[in-house]
Amino acid sequence: MGIPRFFESISFSRPSVGLLIADGPGVQESNDRTPVTNGKGADVLRGKEVTSKARVIIKPEPSYTEEARQGQITGTVVLRGVFDSSGGVTNLRVVSGLPNGLTEKAIAAARQIRFIPAVKEGRFVSMYIQLEYNFNLY
Repeated sequence: MGIPRFFESISFSRPSVGLLIADGPGVQESNDRTPVTNGKGADVLRGKEVTSKARVIIKPEPSYTEEARQGQITGTVVLRGVFDSSGGVTNLRVVSGLPNGLTEKAIAAARQIRFIPAVKEGRFVSMYIQLEYNFNLY
């Protein structure tokens, strides 16, 4: 009973309605509002404005610096930036940092993040992100 229904749902003709979703960054459309851009002319959207948020595939952890280990520095580095529609981490800004090179280690790790970009209306778009890196000594 389920198999015939499944085969009836398959169509090899071009659909008359719907969105075509293609792999790749897509083409950015302009709109009436003045957009905030990612430096490449594309809008940077907030999480509420996208259909599907960016999905992190690989998030490398930063290492401790020897100076921070000797100084027993612990805490959290908070960064804000953009997950770009082309797959890069851009516009990183430090919200709160740590001394002895830990902020720099967090920034270096953030630049190595690999992700699938956010989607809006069937196209990859840039999205604001906040990253937190915890540094703890055990």
